Amino acid sequence: MIPKNIYQTWKTQNLPNKISKMHSRMLIQNPEYEHIIYTDEQMNDYMNSNADKEILDLYWKMNHIVAKADIWRYTILLERGGIYLDIDSKINRSLNDLIEIDDEAVITAEKNKDLFVQWALIYNKNHKILEQTLINILKDVSLSKNMFNHHSLTVKNYAKAVFSVANNSGKQIYWDDITADTNLTYKTKDCSFRLYGVDYNGYFSFKHKHNHLLRNRPKGTELDSHWSNQQEVKKLYD
Repeated sequence: MIPKNIYQTWKTQNLPNKISKMHSRMLIQNPEYEHIIYTDEQMNDYMNSNADKEILDLYWKMNHIVAKADIWRYTILLERGGIYLDIDSKINRSLNDLIEIDDEAVITAEKNKDLFVQWALIYNKNHKILEQTLINILKDVSLSKNMFNHHSLTVKNYAKAVFSVANNSGKQIYWDDITADTNLTYKTKDCSFRLYGVDYNGYFSFKHKHNHLLRNRPKGTELDSHWSNQQEVKKLYD
């Protein structure tokens, strides 16, 4: 069973009022869930207290908070299980209608080819895909790969892990066959996961309408400090 925890992270727990109200509505739809927002410092404390040394060293190698947050999200779900949700994303419906009692993970395709959503994650603890994702990132860092490409380092390596575990089930994922109607379970001797639709078929939204308030910027704009700009001039890790 997927633990009923929703994890998010942001630099502060003092969020704009419109976002706090949105979170309240989200929890009214999911009253049995505990909602926990980790600040940057709390995220650091969690990793220092709970992560294996190899993963902890990897975390502290990262020079940008977004790369750290990616490693943290994989780690906390690996150790505790539950839901991870980006702070600028939202849950639109009751998760009880999406998550089945015997689910160990619910994975959904992005609209971008060969990628799976990781701005929202649904996992039981100790899942092989999360473990393999961290192994993939560790390998890249050991080879000094993707030093200026956050997307390849933490997002594409997640997709690689999904495809790898699917292959171990004896049943491949055929990308061009994935539609909103897709609802397939893959089982290995170590784990299982359910591949469900595209972008969770509306159960989640990638960007909520108040996301610009988090960064105190006009709607529809990005700051120079956004990770996609910073990675071009600053290495992701040392």
